Amino acid sequence: METVSELTERQIKILKAIIDEYITSGSAIGSEFLEKKFKLGYSPATIRNEMVVLGKLGYIQKSHFSSGRMPTPKAFRLYINSLLPKRQLSTAEEVSLKNDVWDYQDDLIRFLEETASALAKKSKLLSMVFLNTGFRYYTGMSNLLAMKEFMDYELSRDVFVYLENYDYWLKVLNDLLTSDKIELQVLIGEDYIHQSLYSLGGVFSHFEGKDFRGAIGVVGPCRLEYSSTLPLVTYTAEIIREVLKKQK
Repeated sequence: METVSELTERQIKILKAIIDEYITSGSAIGSEFLEKKFKLGYSPATIRNEMVVLGKLGYIQKSHFSSGRMPTPKAFRLYINSLLPKRQLSTAEEVSLKNDVWDYQDDLIRFLEETASALAKKSKLLSMVFLNTGFRYYTGMSNLLAMKEFMDYELSRDVFVYLENYDYWLKVLNDLLTSDKIELQVLIGEDYIHQSLYSLGGVFSHFEGKDFRGAIGVVGPCRLEYSSTLPLVTYTAEIIREVLKKQK
């Protein structure tokens, strides 16, 4: 688990600004831009020197398309573990999500599909629901194709290919599907096993039925809005658990 212990307060401040801006824009960031937008209190030269250090430590990398820098999966793990603003869904958001799916609870497969569809709509990402008995459903591919990362034909093609591979997702989500201790799993970088998918991010939570285990979550670029995505996925899984508990 990445922690902030190896970084100075100044490096943490600069890294958080880089990640926040990258989540918003999806664009590589330079030192002068950071200084002007975030008013960090350091000169562009100081920020640039610290960015060199952050690069050597593996937290940022040079963009292929500009002179700016972008956060690595290591940086996002640190952000999620130590720097992520805590947020809960509002009561209105919870009610809206439950109302979208509650009428389908008597038909489990339809209920899971509608729940995944509601999650894709709320998150504006691709949503997937997955059972270890062979069922898999995904929706929201158009959400991904609207993002700049997926203008990359090769990435989009690889995502389509692996979405169809049930055994692949069984392997990726194995820890979540086999553990009673892990409630929420964030997928970043090497979690996706194949290097062609390392730029993806994802959040999944599990549930358990009478004779199966499953997971529901979202997939998108590494720069997910994790502060809103984590509570959204968590509550979506809670709705499924509530329905399954009534059916046992």
